Amino acid sequence: MTQITIIGAGSVMFTRQITSALLSYPALNGIDLVLMDIDSEVLKRSYQLISKMVDQADISVRISMTTNRRQALTGADFVINAIQVGGLEPWRLDMQIPAKYGVIQEVGDTMGPGGIFRALRHIPPMLAILRDMEEVCPEALFINYANPLAPLTWAAKDSSPIKSIGLCYGVRYTAAQLVGYLGEGDWIDHPSTPERWQRLMYQEVPSHIDYEFAGINHMTWITKLMANGENMQPKIRELFNNPKVYAADGVRCEVLKFFGLWCTENHWHCSDYLPYFRKNEEMINHFLPQRWDLLALEEKVHAAGEAEIDAQLAGIQKFVIEPNMLNAPKLINAVVSGERVRINGNVPNRQSAGLLIDNLPENCVVEVPIWVDSQGLHPQKMGRLPMQCASLIKTNTAVQELIVEAALTHNLDAARYALALDPVTATVCTLEQIDGMFTEMFAAQRQWLPQFANV
Repeated sequence: MTQITIIGAGSVMFTRQITSALLSYPALNGIDLVLMDIDSEVLKRSYQLISKMVDQADISVRISMTTNRRQALTGADFVINAIQVGGLEPWRLDMQIPAKYGVIQEVGDTMGPGGIFRALRHIPPMLAILRDMEEVCPEALFINYANPLAPLTWAAKDSSPIKSIGLCYGVRYTAAQLVGYLGEGDWIDHPSTPERWQRLMYQEVPSHIDYEFAGINHMTWITKLMANGENMQPKIRELFNNPKVYAADGVRCEVLKFFGLWCTENHWHCSDYLPYFRKNEEMINHFLPQRWDLLALEEKVHAAGEAEIDAQLAGIQKFVIEPNMLNAPKLINAVVSGERVRINGNVPNRQSAGLLIDNLPENCVVEVPIWVDSQGLHPQKMGRLPMQCASLIKTNTAVQELIVEAALTHNLDAARYALALDPVTATVCTLEQIDGMFTEMFAAQRQWLPQFANV
C-alpha cells in the first residue's frame, strides 16, 4: 500500500486541494493517507474534512492523523511538506518592518527581507523532518511546497541524502495565462478575490500548446511555446505593444521588452525579485496599478475557504474531486501507475549526467521540465539560457546561497549579507539602514528562530 504523509496537514485548504487531486486518480485507490500537524485542533478539522471527501469519492483510502511526526513518517513513500511556522503573525512582521525602511514587498515570501526570514524560520523544522525520514522512511521522496521554495530545496539537498524535489504551480499558471494573452486559451484575471484564487487552481494549459522553460523558482523563463506546431515566440515578443496585456501585466511586459523572454511569476510577485520597479511608492503605483494588500486577501481567502469547508462538513456542498494546478498528485500517480508525465519541478542543477542549465551555478536549485514514471524523476537538460536571463537569475541565487549558509551553519552574519545583496533592498536602503532593518526583524522574530538562541 502506498503511503502519503502530509506534514502541516492542519492547513485545511491546501490539504483539501492536494487530496482533491489525489482522489481523482484510479491508480491511487487504496492509498494510506497520513495527516500530521503540531496543532491538534486544526488537524482534527482536516481529518474530518478529508474523511467526508473520501466518502463522497467512494474509493478505498485509509486516513489517519497524528501530532507525532516520527509516527507519521514511518513507512511513508511520499512526504509532502506544507509547514508555515508561526502562521500569519511573522509574515506580517516580514512585511511591516521593512516597509518602515522603504522596502515595500508585494508578497515577501521568496526574496527580500520577508523571504530571508521565512527561510530562517522554515529550514530548521524541515531539516528535522529529513532527519526522521533518514531513519524511518529512507527511500521516500520528500516533496517541498513551503516557501521560499528554492532555498529550502537547496538546504535539503545539501544536508540530507533523502531524495527531494520542490514543487510550485507558478510555471503552469504562467503558461496558461500566457496562452490566454495570445488568444490561444482563456484570459486569466489576476487572483484578486477568493473566487479567482479558487478558479486559478483549476486552470489548465490547452492540449494544442507545447512549451518549455528553464530558470529558478519564481524566475523561470518560457524558452519555447508552440501552438499547433507554430512558434509563438515572435507573437510573445509583441505582447508589450498590446494595451490590454500591458495593463494586466506591465512588469513582465517591461522585462520581456528588455530581456527578450517571458518570465514567471505574475507581475506583482515578479517585482519582488527585481531592482527596477519598487524604488518608491510612485514607481510601484506606476508599474503595479492593480495592487492589493496580500495579507488582507489571504485572510479573505481563508475566511471564504472556512465557510465553504463548513458547508462541506455539514453536507450542504459537495467536494471538487479532479486534477488541479498542484503537481504532487500528478507526480505520485505517475510513479505508482507507471504513466509517463511531465511536471515543472525544482531540483539540484548538478545531476549525474551534468548540469541541467549550463550557465547557472552548479550548486543552485533550478526549475526545469521533469519527466516522471515508475522509475522516478528524470529532469530534462535545458542547455544555456540567454546570458542576460542567466545573469538576472544569479542576482537571486547569490542571495539564496547565503540564506542556506546562514540556516545550515547558524551564521547570522550570512543572513545579514543576504539582505544587503537582495536586489530590491539594496536599491532602496543604505548599508546602515539594512543593518538596522535586519537587527529589528531578528529581535521581533526570535521566538521562531530558536537555532540562534545564543546570538
